[in-house]
Amino acid sequence: MKEFKFKIDGNAYNVAIEEVSKDVASVEVNGRKFTVNIEKQEKPVVVAAPRPAAPAAAPKASAAPAPKAPVAGSITSPLPGSIVKVLASEGQTVKRGDTILTIESMKMENNIKTDRDGVIKTIFVKPGQSVMQGDPLFDYE
Repeated sequence: MKEFKFKIDGNAYNVAIEEVSKDVASVEVNGRKFTVNIEKQEKPVVVAAPRPAAPAAAPKASAAPAPKAPVAGSITSPLPGSIVKVLASEGQTVKRGDTILTIESMKMENNIKTDRDGVIKTIFVKPGQSVMQGDPLFDYE
Protein backbone atom coordinates (compact mmCIF):
# COMPACT_ATOMS: atom_id res chain seq x y z
CA MET A 1 0.00 0.00 0.00
CA LYS A 2 1.30 3.45 -0.96
CA GLU A 3 0.36 6.47 1.08
CA PHE A 4 0.41 10.12 -0.01
CA LYS A 5 -0.40 13.45 1.59
CA PHE A 6 -1.92 16.13 -0.66
CA LYS A 7 -2.88 19.72 0.00
CA ILE A 8 -5.44 21.02 -2.49
CA ASP A 9 -6.85 24.54 -2.14
CA GLY A 10 -5.67 24.58 1.49
CA ASN A 11 -7.37 21.26 2.36
CA ALA A 12 -5.23 18.32 3.55
CA TYR A 13 -5.90 14.84 2.12
CA ASN A 14 -4.37 11.53 3.24
CA VAL A 15 -4.57 9.14 0.31
CA ALA A 16 -3.72 5.43 0.44
CA ILE A 17 -3.65 3.36 -2.74
CA GLU A 18 -4.62 -0.09 -1.56
CA GLU A 19 -4.82 -2.13 -4.76
CA VAL A 20 -4.47 -1.57 -8.50
CA SER A 21 -5.84 -4.20 -10.88
CA LYS A 22 -5.69 -3.48 -14.62
CA ASP A 23 -7.76 -0.29 -14.97
CA VAL A 24 -9.35 -0.16 -11.48
CA ALA A 25 -7.75 1.09 -8.25
CA SER A 26 -8.98 0.86 -4.66
CA VAL A 27 -8.07 4.04 -2.78
CA GLU A 28 -8.82 5.49 0.62
CA VAL A 29 -9.07 9.30 0.99
CA ASN A 30 -9.24 10.63 4.57
CA GLY A 31 -10.75 7.33 5.73
CA ARG A 32 -13.33 6.99 2.89
CA LYS A 33 -12.88 4.17 0.40
CA PHE A 34 -13.30 4.75 -3.34
CA THR A 35 -13.04 2.64 -6.48
CA VAL A 36 -11.30 4.59 -9.23
CA ASN A 37 -11.34 3.75 -12.95
CA ILE A 38 -7.99 4.48 -14.62
CA GLU A 39 -7.92 5.75 -18.20
CA LYS A 40 -4.83 4.57 -20.03
CA GLN A 41 -3.12 7.02 -22.33
CA GLU A 42 -1.80 5.76 -25.64
CA LYS A 43 1.92 6.25 -26.21
CA PRO A 44 2.78 8.59 -29.07
CA VAL A 45 3.92 6.99 -32.32
CA VAL A 46 6.96 8.56 -33.92
CA VAL A 47 6.93 8.60 -37.71
CA ALA A 48 9.80 9.78 -39.90
CA ALA A 49 9.09 12.74 -42.16
CA PRO A 50 9.66 12.07 -45.89
CA ARG A 51 13.07 13.12 -47.18
CA PRO A 52 13.38 15.57 -50.06
CA ALA A 53 15.91 14.82 -52.81
CA ALA A 54 19.41 15.97 -51.79
CA PRO A 55 21.05 18.74 -53.86
CA ALA A 56 23.99 17.66 -56.04
CA ALA A 57 26.65 19.61 -54.11
CA ALA A 58 25.46 20.39 -50.62
CA PRO A 59 27.81 22.50 -48.51
CA LYS A 60 29.26 20.76 -45.47
CA ALA A 61 27.62 21.85 -42.22
CA SER A 62 29.77 23.31 -39.47
CA ALA A 63 29.48 22.29 -35.83
CA ALA A 64 26.56 24.33 -34.53
CA PRO A 65 24.09 24.04 -31.66
CA ALA A 66 21.06 21.83 -32.15
CA PRO A 67 18.53 23.49 -34.46
CA LYS A 68 15.14 24.44 -33.03
CA ALA A 69 13.25 24.11 -36.32
CA PRO A 70 12.61 20.57 -37.57
CA VAL A 71 15.14 19.37 -40.13
CA ALA A 72 13.75 17.58 -43.19
CA GLY A 73 13.86 13.83 -42.51
CA SER A 74 14.54 14.19 -38.80
CA ILE A 75 12.60 12.52 -36.00
CA THR A 76 11.04 15.18 -33.78
CA SER A 77 9.97 15.12 -30.15
CA PRO A 78 6.34 13.98 -29.78
CA LEU A 79 6.05 15.86 -26.46
CA PRO A 80 7.91 18.39 -24.30
CA GLY A 81 10.33 16.91 -21.78
CA SER A 82 13.91 16.26 -20.82
CA ILE A 83 16.34 13.87 -22.52
CA VAL A 84 17.22 11.12 -20.00
CA LYS A 85 19.59 9.04 -22.11
CA VAL A 86 20.84 8.67 -25.66
CA LEU A 87 21.46 5.01 -26.51
CA ALA A 88 22.73 5.38 -30.09
CA SER A 89 25.62 7.25 -31.65
CA GLU A 90 26.11 8.95 -35.00
CA GLY A 91 27.08 6.45 -37.69
CA GLN A 92 25.49 3.52 -35.83
CA THR A 93 23.40 1.07 -37.84
CA VAL A 94 19.93 0.58 -36.32
CA LYS A 95 17.07 -1.83 -36.92
CA ARG A 96 13.36 -1.02 -36.92
CA GLY A 97 12.13 -0.79 -33.31
CA ASP A 98 15.54 0.02 -31.77
CA THR A 99 15.34 2.55 -28.93
CA ILE A 100 17.47 5.60 -29.81
CA LEU A 101 16.78 7.78 -26.79
CA THR A 102 14.55 8.24 -23.75
CA ILE A 103 12.57 11.38 -22.90
CA GLU A 104 11.10 12.07 -19.46
CA SER A 105 7.84 13.97 -19.50
CA MET A 106 5.44 14.36 -16.57
CA LYS A 107 7.56 11.89 -14.52
CA MET A 108 7.16 9.17 -17.18
CA GLU A 109 9.93 7.87 -19.40
CA ASN A 110 9.12 7.50 -23.11
CA ASN A 111 11.38 5.53 -25.45
CA ILE A 112 11.83 6.99 -28.92
CA LYS A 113 12.31 4.13 -31.38
CA THR A 114 13.16 3.83 -35.05
CA ASP A 115 10.38 3.08 -37.51
CA ARG A 116 12.70 1.50 -40.08
CA ASP A 117 16.23 0.15 -40.54
CA GLY A 118 18.94 2.73 -41.18
CA VAL A 119 22.07 4.53 -40.04
CA ILE A 120 22.01 7.36 -37.49
CA LYS A 121 23.16 10.45 -39.33
CA THR A 122 22.91 13.18 -36.66
CA ILE A 123 21.83 13.28 -33.02
CA PHE A 124 20.62 16.76 -32.10
CA VAL A 125 20.21 16.29 -28.32
CA LYS A 126 22.21 15.34 -25.20
CA PRO A 127 21.17 13.86 -21.84
CA GLY A 128 19.78 16.55 -19.54
CA GLN A 129 18.68 18.76 -22.43
CA SER A 130 15.10 20.06 -22.43
CA VAL A 131 13.09 19.71 -25.63
CA MET A 132 9.74 21.03 -26.76
CA GLN A 133 7.22 19.17 -28.90
CA GLY A 134 8.42 19.28 -32.50
CA ASP A 135 12.13 19.84 -31.70
CA PRO A 136 14.39 17.60 -33.81
CA LEU A 137 15.89 14.64 -31.91
CA PHE A 138 17.86 12.68 -34.51
CA ASP A 139 18.15 12.10 -38.23
CA TYR A 140 18.77 8.76 -39.93
CA GLU A 141 18.80 7.35 -43.41
